[in-house]
Amino acid sequence: MTSKYVDRGNIIKVRSSRKPKVFTPIFIISASITAFFSIFSLVNPVALAKVMTFIQTIFATQYGWMAMLIPILCMGFLVAIGVSKYGKIVIGGQDAKPDYNIFSWLAMLFTSSIGIGIIYFGVNEPLYAYYLSPSSTEAPNQMVAAREAMGTALYHWGISVWAIFSVAGLIMAYFVSKHKIRYLPGDVIEKSFGNRKWVPLTKNIMNVLAVVCSAMTIAATIGLGSVQISTGINQVGNLNASLTGILPYIVLFILLSVCIFAATTKKAGKGMQVLGDWNVYLAIAILIFGMLFGPTRYIINQAVQLTGTYIAQLIPRNFDMFLFSNDLTYSTTWDVANNMWWISWTPFMGVFIASISKGRTVRQFAFATMTIPVLFMLLWHSTFGGIALLDAVLGTGDIAKNAMESPEVTFFAILATMPWSKLTFIATIILLIMFISTTVTSAALSLARMTDYEGKEASRVRSSVWVILMGIIALTGIFATTLGGNDALNAVKSLATTLSYPYIFFFILMMTGFIKQLMKDKPQV
Repeated sequence: MTSKYVDRGNIIKVRSSRKPKVFTPIFIISASITAFFSIFSLVNPVALAKVMTFIQTIFATQYGWMAMLIPILCMGFLVAIGVSKYGKIVIGGQDAKPDYNIFSWLAMLFTSSIGIGIIYFGVNEPLYAYYLSPSSTEAPNQMVAAREAMGTALYHWGISVWAIFSVAGLIMAYFVSKHKIRYLPGDVIEKSFGNRKWVPLTKNIMNVLAVVCSAMTIAATIGLGSVQISTGINQVGNLNASLTGILPYIVLFILLSVCIFAATTKKAGKGMQVLGDWNVYLAIAILIFGMLFGPTRYIINQAVQLTGTYIAQLIPRNFDMFLFSNDLTYSTTWDVANNMWWISWTPFMGVFIASISKGRTVRQFAFATMTIPVLFMLLWHSTFGGIALLDAVLGTGDIAKNAMESPEVTFFAILATMPWSKLTFIATIILLIMFISTTVTSAALSLARMTDYEGKEASRVRSSVWVILMGIIALTGIFATTLGGNDALNAVKSLATTLSYPYIFFFILMMTGFIKQLMKDKPQV
């Protein structure tokens, strides 16, 4: 740990023998709040889910319009700054060199965020949209309904998601590299707005909320992923009932052990790069397999049609509140909630993206992150989501039944219609394990930095504690789920989404502060 003193106008760094504390005030406060809600989710998951749903409904009713505008605001912001002279700004200085090549950089962004979701929700979303979205349920015919369903699914996982992540990462990366602030969102506000009276309280609330929101979001992801991995293992091995019941706990224990090792190794950055690369290699292999051994001509046609649908809907879809539809709750329960779920990821994603983006230009943030991952998502939705929708519209409807009753089974049900299903089941299980390991490890490292005194050091002990704490939350969710229904895991997810509503105001404040600071800095480009 270093301290500073001034000697005749010069700042001199002195190394202190005192080791930095592992359990800092922000760690104790945020971890205590996280622990409280994890206990609540175990003791009475139904009550927690009802409370969070009630609060969500209030926020969504009053501020849902703001949640719908955030993605389009982020897209416009990135395009404007990307094409401007500021697009040439290099994170870390004009002479900084990237720590990772462009493929590895994008791979780590992808696998640390929405990777696991493409298997769980990516194949179910077209079906949910087909049966629930007013754009499909009130369509004039089946053809329009199916087309709109695919467009809605990609909207939920497309450019709007990556625009939100990119803005969060860009702002954090700029302030950390240029102004040497801590890896904390609240410090962006402090640097941008100075000594105004409202800044200290806003900063502290924002920092604690960012940590708690991140921990709950990742915990819900761990729980859902563990259940899906267990489902896959059961599909491969046809396990007896007693072993099936304890399998999620065994999977969770193994995952946590892997993540603790990954988060505490000295070469965590290199390990994340390798893991991210192989995640993407395996995902691409499964995608190609699905395209070749599924209904190939249909998949290609679907990809072409979806491209057109998505381009046509890209801007208008962000303004559609479904006023006067037969289901007035759809916008708040799906579109708004989906945007808020992604906003709940921004504190952790902002810190993680900033930590791996040295040497990247603002222009790369603006355009590479908004386009390349979305191209993959378009092909993934066209293949696996498209097959699920084809079965619902013209097939037996069995896959759709899985999506509505047991969504963790849907992807495996699609693979079961193709050759060598046992092998693809195993490949999917491996992919899920790798996705979760990458997400949890990157989250633990980010949370460790965020709860450090200086906001820079990802202490090994603190990283391990965060892995364990997120694992405990996931464990309580899995345990309560096995006792009856998905209320516990849904409650944790609802809690993370609810916490993101106040965070949305901080997010807008960060964007405003970034523009203000950029005008003040006038960086040479």
